[in-house]
Amino acid sequence: MKAIIVDDEPIMLRSFMRLSEGIPNLNVTAQFEDADSAISYVQDNPVQLALLDIRMPKMNGIELAVKLRNICPDILIVFISAYDEYIRDSNLIGGDYYIVKPYKRETIEMMVQKMQILSQRIQKIYIQMFGRFNILKNGTPIALRGKAKEILALVASRCGKEISNEEIYSTIWEEREYSNVKMKVYYNALKRLKQILEVEELSDLLLSTPRGQMINVSIVDCDYYAWKENPHMQKNKFEGEFLSEYSWGEYILASILNDVE
Repeated sequence: MKAIIVDDEPIMLRSFMRLSEGIPNLNVTAQFEDADSAISYVQDNPVQLALLDIRMPKMNGIELAVKLRNICPDILIVFISAYDEYIRDSNLIGGDYYIVKPYKRETIEMMVQKMQILSQRIQKIYIQMFGRFNILKNGTPIALRGKAKEILALVASRCGKEISNEEIYSTIWEEREYSNVKMKVYYNALKRLKQILEVEELSDLLLSTPRGQMINVSIVDCDYYAWKENPHMQKNKFEGEFLSEYSWGEYILASILNDVE
């Protein structure tokens, strides 16, 4: 998650950067001691999260938040202050979180987790299974290919249910005999998939369990999921093909065709 922090106290900026170092899904791309510099930056750079000190000269954090939202309506706003008296004001302009100084790493980690959840809700993630498989983020297809893409398609086809790592391997690499040694090719492809999702800031899409993988259905829309919930309402969206590039998709297609009949 690309973020900026704005605080007129340099020591507080250094404290935040030190305590937040290494926290997953947080990438502070810029630090500012004044509001105007932050506004100029957001006008020219993609930013998902702004951490704003409330008490600042010339323009306070509340005023700055309003201006940033005018530039980027979906930007997440976290207010930071040594006082809790501004919580009501932050709520009035739709602040997403509030941190009271001094910083603690645990507090920052909790904030990042909550902002990740909010970010996923704001982003529109769409899974297409009728026809060929595609994942679209805000209308743009994610660049997935090869076995990494096929793994995600197979996991997604289970509609949020767990599928074991062994079954994924046996399904996708059906021509290979199963063994712990040969599973390495699967884990390499799974690693590539997770790296791509992390770059796309979709790490929460694929959930790993002790035995296997599952899709996080709570953050996606999907043509197949919608059809399963109400096949009569969604019948016009099915044109006879399901994950057509994958041979294992034919088994699911057969059950869909039975329901259609």
